[in-house]
Amino acid sequence: MRRAFTLIELLVVIAIVAILAAILFPVFAQAKEAAKKTQCVSNQKQLGLAFIQYATDFDDVFPNPGGGTRLASNNASPQTGWIQTTPDGSGAGIWPYVKSRSLKGASGNMYSCPMAQDYTGVIPAGAPPYDDRQRSFVMNDYLRAYHPGAYATNVTVVSGVPDSFASGISQTQVPDPADLILLYEGAQKMQPSADPGGTNRNGSPYHRRTAGPSTQVGATIGFPAAVHSGKRMADFLFLDGHVKTLTPGATWTAGTNPQLQTINPDTWNGLCTARTNGYTCGSGKTDFWNPQQGGVVYP
Repeated sequence: MRRAFTLIELLVVIAIVAILAAILFPVFAQAKEAAKKTQCVSNQKQLGLAFIQYATDFDDVFPNPGGGTRLASNNASPQTGWIQTTPDGSGAGIWPYVKSRSLKGASGNMYSCPMAQDYTGVIPAGAPPYDDRQRSFVMNDYLRAYHPGAYATNVTVVSGVPDSFASGISQTQVPDPADLILLYEGAQKMQPSADPGGTNRNGSPYHRRTAGPSTQVGATIGFPAAVHSGKRMADFLFLDGHVKTLTPGATWTAGTNPQLQTINPDTWNGLCTARTNGYTCGSGKTDFWNPQQGGVVYP
């Protein structure tokens, strides 16, 4: 006759299973995060190739970061952004070199990191595939032939700037493309925004034009977000095409923190002073945002 398990034996088995689960579940979670991070790096590298292909077709000039600052010639914002809809309704910028994205899900969107927030707003019927909805990647706002500085574009909100504000930057004219950020993971919009899961096209640590709650606690929308490794690290695509994982606050130096405090006080007080999740603003030895171009006022 088969002997039944005793209560003690069952409890021992349950305890062993619980111990194994406690050991393995964190491993599975880490493996899942590692896979998503690998996809994030892959997405940025693919977009880096698209930028280089664009520059090859347009006399070594990258697309413009975009933005709402108005030009003197037509009193309109630049129509040459890396994400742009052309007058004929076709997708412009780097879209012709990518032609792959999801309007809602971060996991299927090349313009985003898989662990970013999905788009939870309403997508109009018949929206084209290049429609800019869900996205977490943001282009460095300083990659222009001309920039009056973040104080002018964000605080005084200057308008009537030269048309060179709408021109992109030339890779061959940058002193060190390997030390200049092209794309980064930016803080996304959250409810009650009309388009939660989206973010700015252009940004930097000093950019504060979009108000509202963001996925980076204490920071304005589009601010460099900490996404990986317990929300302490992020991936950055550099102008030469390589991707590097860095602590976001270490991508600029303490020397420009006084300007950050003046231009973006909400983030300075809500994130930099609070040091949420160990976020330390301006802790780097090298500034990876400054293109060092004659027509660009930085920061």
